[in-house]
Amino acid sequence: MSSPREPDEASSSKLKGKVVDHTEHPNICDGGGNVDEADKDEDKEDAELIDEENVVKPPNPATSSKAKKAFGMHRAQPTARRGNDPSNYEDRFPEDPIYAETAPNARVWRTYQAESAIHDANMVEESRDNVDVLLVFAGLFSAVVTTFLVQTSQSLQADYAQVSASLLFELLLVQRAIANGSPVETIPVSSLNPQIGFAFVPTATNVWVNGLWFTSLFLSLTTALVAVLVKQWLHHYIALPSGTPRERCFVRQYRYLGFQKWRVEVIVGVLPVLMHLALVLFFIGLSLFLHSLRAALSWVVWMGTVLLIVAYVTVTILPMYFPQCPYRTPLCDLAYPPYIYVTSLFQKHYHRLRQLLQRWRKKTWSQ
Repeated sequence: MSSPREPDEASSSKLKGKVVDHTEHPNICDGGGNVDEADKDEDKEDAELIDEENVVKPPNPATSSKAKKAFGMHRAQPTARRGNDPSNYEDRFPEDPIYAETAPNARVWRTYQAESAIHDANMVEESRDNVDVLLVFAGLFSAVVTTFLVQTSQSLQADYAQVSASLLFELLLVQRAIANGSPVETIPVSSLNPQIGFAFVPTATNVWVNGLWFTSLFLSLTTALVAVLVKQWLHHYIALPSGTPRERCFVRQYRYLGFQKWRVEVIVGVLPVLMHLALVLFFIGLSLFLHSLRAALSWVVWMGTVLLIVAYVTVTILPMYFPQCPYRTPLCDLAYPPYIYVTSLFQKHYHRLRQLLQRWRKKTWSQ
């Protein structure tokens, strides 16, 4: 096997059979028949080209037919550069002059702007999506609750149509008594007569139903109002004023620290909890409302409401014990810090409580 630096026979014969045209190069040879230096350089270049052609190159793993594949596609070379890397800020932004690394237009401020823009876009987009869903749901839910309240709120005041019917019936009895010659005093007085101190008192069921539904409507409208305010806060947060990159970075960091200090993310997380609470109150009021109409329907709604509450609490507790569990509720993020605090206290005082319990048992058994 010939070495990679050795030219093959075809190339050697081609090089040996090369004829120099003296008409084209009249000064290529001197009078003594010596070859000119230009001819030597040309022969050397031809030899180098032949050597390069005969060099055994290693196969390219990306183009080889036996290259490893990942999911049916050739693996890319880790050292190959495919365009500009967006995370390489040395290529994106020019280098700062010496002693100007913290100037108003320095690279550090432009890099901070690019990184903070990605973070803020993700944070604001997530909050806006949650708020938009809550606004739509709160509007539909408020319309449904209002429809029910229009009918049930009338039960909290006196039904004057019923009062008129009762008084007309009493008048009819008086006329019959006069026609028959019976004493009028024997006619019972209607309890709805305003002259005998009539005072309307709604039933307890009507009070509870309207109270639950009015509370549910209040929570729904409150959620919608706070959601609109949150959208305004988010818009003000991302609307940075004009100026140098350093000034914009200072303003953004100032607002971000304000968001963290005043717990804006907690307010956004509480909004779904308020809507869920409003929904539960509506279901409880619906069960009471159906109880006076049809007991069977009332029990069906009661069972569905209880199952819904149990499932909600279970889904809230499961991620605390099983972090891999995908089921979550808005209460998970709010209940997790207290859960960690209580768990740490229990683990801290567990052995002490166990010793006290053992001592108490020994004293009890000895007595």
